[in-house]
Amino acid sequence: MGQSLVLAIHLFLAGRNGSGEPPARPVRNPGRLVWFHCAADTSMTSLGHLATLLKAQARDVSVLVTTDSQSGQRAAQLPKDVICDAAPPEQGQAAARFLDHWRPDLMVLFGSSLPAVSLVEAHRRGVPVLLANALKPDTGWITRLFRRGMTRSLLGRLKGIMAQDAEAVRWYLALGRGLPPVDMTGRIEETAAPLTCSEAERSALAEVLSARPIWLAIACPEPEEDAVLAAHQGAMRFAHRLLLILAPANPARGDALAAKITAKGWAVARRSLDEDPAPETQVFLADGEAEAGLWYRLAPVCYIGGTLTGVGGCPNPFEAAALGSAIIHGPDSGAYPRAFARLKAASATRPITSPDELPEAVDALTAPDRAALLAHNAWATSSGGAEVAARVVDRILAEITPVKDGTV
Repeated sequence: MGQSLVLAIHLFLAGRNGSGEPPARPVRNPGRLVWFHCAADTSMTSLGHLATLLKAQARDVSVLVTTDSQSGQRAAQLPKDVICDAAPPEQGQAAARFLDHWRPDLMVLFGSSLPAVSLVEAHRRGVPVLLANALKPDTGWITRLFRRGMTRSLLGRLKGIMAQDAEAVRWYLALGRGLPPVDMTGRIEETAAPLTCSEAERSALAEVLSARPIWLAIACPEPEEDAVLAAHQGAMRFAHRLLLILAPANPARGDALAAKITAKGWAVARRSLDEDPAPETQVFLADGEAEAGLWYRLAPVCYIGGTLTGVGGCPNPFEAAALGSAIIHGPDSGAYPRAFARLKAASATRPITSPDELPEAVDALTAPDRAALLAHNAWATSSGGAEVAARVVDRILAEITPVKDGTV
């Protein structure tokens, strides 16, 4: 491949730096390792979902994540089994030490990040490199890479480019010969794998509740409990058989919540006591082990707890979307601002701005046609992101799976 003069100068200068003390790094696990490196604006939630999908299909694979701007807050959004480390600086010795330690089987760059020194060093060692979620670069990106020739020289070291859209495909192809294959996989978006549950439990409870309208308040923090109960009281005026499944953010609140509900003169059943809701039960307190996948499947409408007060964070809304539950949420999006924004843009949620609006929202969505429309839009948005994630994972697996006797 052609070597850009600007790239050669950049690598020469980088080789003269980086003789400082190497940082302490986490221990490398046995087996294969895939290194995800991403731009500072990349969604950690989407990377975490990719890592989960990848590890589900290749259990011996570890996933390492570095970013252009590493922070503990961003790392906290990743699954616990994903390794986080500081990216090596653009210095030759630092990149070499990083690769000596981690020995990745594959490097995957996401978005606009093209760390020249690490990319060139990985390529020199025979580590395949992919670029995913690639957009047509803006002027700022080209400026950071100094010149088009340097861009072409770096991209020529890749094994493949996965572009977000047709415009990006055209831009990369226009760079000329010597580039790797360019595929349009779509934009990697935040999504969530469908939560699991016991099918026997779901079937049994669905039969018990088959004739009742249901709504769910999931991960409800203590400061929002009164608002949720007030909304239920208001909605029951128009749907007297309405059942609230109330899943507190802290299951230890079960006793206090049950007392609060009973004081209203309502009938309550508790999951932690292995009680099933009876026909007269008005609140089913889901104060047992984490079973969000079960509750989303049973409730056609859900309120995402924590979004009115911001207390305790909130669940990923795509968990509800993937299982067909229409979403009500407040103004606080916790760790998932992009997810809520995407769903809102797709007319896939019922946003509210204050607790006073919750009763009306619940009442409106007890109409099955309205709830079904929101749930469909949310599911379509969620499934589109899941398809892109699956294509990217398939490409990664194709690169790290050895070929034997003409078969994979």
